[in-house]
Amino acid sequence: MNNFKLNYAPHFGSFASAGSDIVDQIKYSADLGFKSFEDNAFSGVPMPNLMGIGMLGQTPEYLDKIGKTLSDLNMEMGTFVMGPVNWPPNASFTSGNVEWRNLFLDKCRQAVEVGKRLNGKFVTVVPDAADITLPYEIQTANVLECLKRAAEIFEPHGMVMVLEPLSFPPQVYLKTSAQCYLLAKAVDSPSCKILFDLFHLQQNEGHLQRNIDLVWDEIGYFQIGDVPQRFEPNTGEINHHIVFKHIYQKMKATGKNFIFGMEHYNSINGIEGEKALLNAYLGIDKNL
Repeated sequence: MNNFKLNYAPHFGSFASAGSDIVDQIKYSADLGFKSFEDNAFSGVPMPNLMGIGMLGQTPEYLDKIGKTLSDLNMEMGTFVMGPVNWPPNASFTSGNVEWRNLFLDKCRQAVEVGKRLNGKFVTVVPDAADITLPYEIQTANVLECLKRAAEIFEPHGMVMVLEPLSFPPQVYLKTSAQCYLLAKAVDSPSCKILFDLFHLQQNEGHLQRNIDLVWDEIGYFQIGDVPQRFEPNTGEINHHIVFKHIYQKMKATGKNFIFGMEHYNSINGIEGEKALLNAYLGIDKNL
């Protein structure tokens, strides 16, 4: 078993050779030394190649089985995705539409029940699309209203919605770490933090180390994926050795800990791809 310094979280598909059931893949990941497991899919949406099974679409019995497996292995459930309010994504947050806001809050309540069964603390939230008919400041006020009400739902259960900026599709509202920081500061709740996704933010803003420093006190979770192809570290343009050493040193200086979600594909198919994936993380972790 490998003894990683950082808490990396594979997902369904990272180690597909372990079997077609997520429970078997969780057990295999534990055998390799991983301490967390995340899910990056959302159910009921016709999108292929999502990195997970969509926890909100699973039966209570299956969620209980996953939660027990993680607990028995002393593993932590990483983030799972709440998914868009409507499909295709529209201005459900930014428009101020009360009906859509209530649909979002209902999904938050559903996410709480899922989190209880998984012993999961984190849930990924994306404020859907911008509303080009409204000034940006009005859109932001509408998003804040949604997030403040959501925080009231999550706080009593110790859950954290982590806000994820996206690099696609082009109509998304939330694109930068600075936007996330503004929202998290304004909501002012332990249940609203930033999901700092290296894949998306390298494309949208770059300067990863500087921006990590600027928003550090509101970061709740990291996700990984190299640019441009969204494969494991060191297959693209991000210097993960430098970025991760920076994060690790800052963690030690501030006493903070994070899950690092492996939200990317394998660059090579099959067993060889899984070996390459594991070696990429072993190499980074060794040099921290």
